[in-house]
Amino acid sequence: MAVFEEALKYFPDIPDGITYCPVKGVHYFQESFHRNAEPSVYPAGLCIMFSGAKILSMDDISFQYTGGEYVVCSMTMPLNCEICANDEEPVKGIFIGFTISEIRDLVEEMGLIDSFQKMDLKVVPQPFGPSVMSDSFRGAILRFLECLRNEQDARILGETLKREVLYRALTGEQSELLYKIALNSGPLALVSNIIGIIQNNYNKDLDINKLAEDAHLSVSSFYRIFRQITSDTPIQYIKKLRLNRAKDLIVSKNVKAYVAAFEVGYESVSQFSREFKRYFGVTPAAFKVN
Repeated sequence: MAVFEEALKYFPDIPDGITYCPVKGVHYFQESFHRNAEPSVYPAGLCIMFSGAKILSMDDISFQYTGGEYVVCSMTMPLNCEICANDEEPVKGIFIGFTISEIRDLVEEMGLIDSFQKMDLKVVPQPFGPSVMSDSFRGAILRFLECLRNEQDARILGETLKREVLYRALTGEQSELLYKIALNSGPLALVSNIIGIIQNNYNKDLDINKLAEDAHLSVSSFYRIFRQITSDTPIQYIKKLRLNRAKDLIVSKNVKAYVAAFEVGYESVSQFSREFKRYFGVTPAAFKVN
C-alpha cells in the first residue's frame, strides 16, 4: 500500500481512535489493527489517508483508498468501513469537515457559480468518491499539518489553511460533486439539505410527509430521489443514523444501552436492542465489551 511519507513526519503521537484538533471539524484518526467491515457514519468532509487503507462500501459501490488518496463525502452518509491496518502500517490520516456554506463561499469566490449553474443537475454523482492528491493538494495538506503542531499557529492560521485544502479539493477529481451541493438546486443539493434537517432532529419524531413538503416534492418522488442518492429510504436512513449515534454513546461515553436508546429517539428499549443487533451483528452490551 502507498504511504504519504511527508505527512507522517507531522503526524502526532496519538492513541488509536480519534484525536480532535484545535480547528473546528478537524480530527486525526489512527487504527493499528485490522477490522472487518462494520457500519459507520461519515460526516460531510474530506477523509485524507496517509498510511494503511480503508475499504468503503454502500450497496454495490465499494472502493479502497490508501496513503496519498482521499475521499470526498458530500453529506452525512451511513457506510460500511473496513480498516486495513497492521503494526507495520497502521491506518493514519486526518478528517476535515465542511459545511455547504463553506463550499458555496469558495465556489462564489472562484467565480464559478454562473458557469456551473449550467451543469445538468439531473445527472447525480455518487454522494461520496475517492481522489488521488495532486501536488498542490499535498502541499496544502503539509502546510495545514505543520500549522496544527503549534496551538497558536492553529488558532490564528488554522481556518485559513483549512480553506486552502478545501479549495484544492474543489479543483480535484471530485469537484463536480462539491459544486452540485454548493448550487443549492438539483437532487443532490435537495437531499443534502434534507439530511441537514434530519441530523438536527434525528432523535425526534420526524414526519416523512413534512420532509417531503420541505423538499417541495410529493412523498413518492421524495422517497425515490432520497433512495437514489443514499441507497436508503428516509426511514432507513434515520434508523441508521440513530443506531450509530447510540453506538457512539455506548462505546465512547460509557452510556448505558437503555439511556442511549432514549437519547437517540427510541421509545422501546426492546425494539432498540433488536434493531441494534440486526444492524451491528451484536447486542449493545456485547458491543460495549468489545
